[in-house]
Amino acid sequence: MTDCGDLVDSDNEEEVDDLEKNAEPLLSYFQPLFYYPICIGNVLAQRYRIEHKLGHGGFSTVWMAHDIVTKKDVALKVTIPAREAADPESTMHNEIRQRVRDTSKLLLSCETFSLPSPNGHHRVLVFSLRGPSLHSCFASMSMANRMSAAKQVLQALKCLHDANIVHRDLNDKNIMCGIVPLDHYDIKMKYQYLGRPKKIPLQTRAGMQGELVRPVVVPPSLLTKSVYLGDFGLAMNAGTSINYKPQSPSAWCAPERLHNTDPSAASDMWSYMCLFTELYLGTLPWSIYGDALSDMVKVLGPLPQTWYGYYHQPARTDASWYDPRKQPESTLEAMIEHARPDVSSTERAHVLAFMLKGFSYDPQDRITAAQLLCNASFQAVMGVYWA
Repeated sequence: MTDCGDLVDSDNEEEVDDLEKNAEPLLSYFQPLFYYPICIGNVLAQRYRIEHKLGHGGFSTVWMAHDIVTKKDVALKVTIPAREAADPESTMHNEIRQRVRDTSKLLLSCETFSLPSPNGHHRVLVFSLRGPSLHSCFASMSMANRMSAAKQVLQALKCLHDANIVHRDLNDKNIMCGIVPLDHYDIKMKYQYLGRPKKIPLQTRAGMQGELVRPVVVPPSLLTKSVYLGDFGLAMNAGTSINYKPQSPSAWCAPERLHNTDPSAASDMWSYMCLFTELYLGTLPWSIYGDALSDMVKVLGPLPQTWYGYYHQPARTDASWYDPRKQPESTLEAMIEHARPDVSSTERAHVLAFMLKGFSYDPQDRITAAQLLCNASFQAVMGVYWA
């Protein structure tokens, strides 16, 4: 009989609270979004045996499964009911395969199938199994591994941009860490490494059985030094015009996208520089909460005057953001010195040099992925931490 984890005792308030805090909202199984209910031990498409929970996003849950045909562990991204017959994410994955030369650092689906429910059809994307997101584990990484991750993501982004594809949603939750393969272990041994699933049963109004499962916590000893750029659900061809231009959360969003400008390779590079800052300094350069634009102005100075009147939330516009007389309250230089007093002034100068190029307000002046990879200061910083 398959080991399916442990039910959480409803009388144990601490365990129940922990599970509900870390799992997807239970209510989303009963009203839109309408997640697809799944139990540990289920076999989907007569092939994929569910073994653990990996996490969830705004429009999907993600599960660890074992492919009983190939004998490999995989990740299944189970989406909310599809609104259209076309699948934009799968279509983009195919586009990337056809147009991108090197996809080794991109997390692309290897199979798709559909699951019917009373609410519609749920698409399932099958991926090679990867570890947790960079968001959840970068704090425990060494600086050498952080800088390695920064370079790998930049290389992945260059491959996309060379094919005229804009990611549009770059942030630390869309970058996955590598994991040591566990395919050859039985379920008992896997649970010794990963911990046993903790779960609460649920039943939808239509009578479908499922479980709310606490996501797995992968121990650092199982992580590799590789990282992979994923989540191409919003990716698009460069030059495409879209109705809603901002990126959420705004802490990762290039400021021109908040001023009625379409996403571009340059806006991806702004998001990348936010990622680099987080990896190098240990924190984003501005708050993750609320609207980051006012914080950007405090650090980088006033926005271009020509942008005034184009802010996507007119009622919240602050005219002082565009006042050329306004002086920064802090600076990137001071931020770097405060966060990294342990490094030489030469290293801090190198970091400041390319950060300023990445945080240029003018997208046309912003450094590209190809330029940054060849940038002498960037190469000098990479050389400090790894060969």
